[in-house]
Amino acid sequence: MIKTNVLPLLWLLSSTLAPNLANSATQPIDKIEAYGVYVVADTGYVKVSPYQHNDRFVDFKYLAEIPSVKRADQGLKLIVFNKDFSESNFLFELRPVQTVVDIKEVKFSTKPLADKDMYELTLEGPVPDGTMLHVYSGYFFFDTLGAIMLGDTQEQLVTYFKRDDLKDAYAVDAYLDDALKAFPANGELKKLKAHWAGKAEEEKDLRDYGYVEEKWRQYQETEKLKLKVRYLEQMMGEINGYLRDHPNGAKAKEAKERAAYAERKIPEYQKQI
Repeated sequence: MIKTNVLPLLWLLSSTLAPNLANSATQPIDKIEAYGVYVVADTGYVKVSPYQHNDRFVDFKYLAEIPSVKRADQGLKLIVFNKDFSESNFLFELRPVQTVVDIKEVKFSTKPLADKDMYELTLEGPVPDGTMLHVYSGYFFFDTLGAIMLGDTQEQLVTYFKRDDLKDAYAVDAYLDDALKAFPANGELKKLKAHWAGKAEEEKDLRDYGYVEEKWRQYQETEKLKLKVRYLEQMMGEINGYLRDHPNGAKAKEAKERAAYAERKIPEYQKQI
């Protein structure tokens, strides 16, 4: 259990709550005067804000509530203004903007600055825009979470959802829904929503038809007449479900043809049993 210098840090992450925190915090300041954790921006500093929800990491629908920072390059440097600072009181993590949650703990090199209670933390190597920085502190690291987006949040969301190599369209569509809850007026996100909603429907169409395909495969592979009847009957059930959910689906024509085939073959096999 960490016992050193906890209360000042909890205060700096919890006492600054304000309705417009994200908007004001995103504006760089020229001089650091209040305790806190700051990211060095292209001009000045942006303070890491407390995340006000009981989550292990930032939910996309709350992205508008955390600040964002534009840096001069992809280097990541922090200024911590905290009495009796000890790096062991902090946990830092990076999480890229993507549907697959991939969180990486990182360690910074630390050096004290000339100003009292100020420390400079530098991370070796580049960190691209579109990455969230998590800052944990307290007796138990996960009690208090601060967060900030590297790069303009809306720009990074648009950049990510514009990618054509994203997998699992259903998940992409769900995350895009949450992004729009954060930024409902973003026209580019709205256009991308229409695109990914269509992709998600196509994906569901093919996934649902996969159950039909599986019964068709089982039917073709068996030589036993009783099993042929069973698989064709099961396939009919899957076809009915598919056509109910996808009456104009990509496989609707084939589904109807296989249904007609099954209706013809089942009585033929039953006569031979």
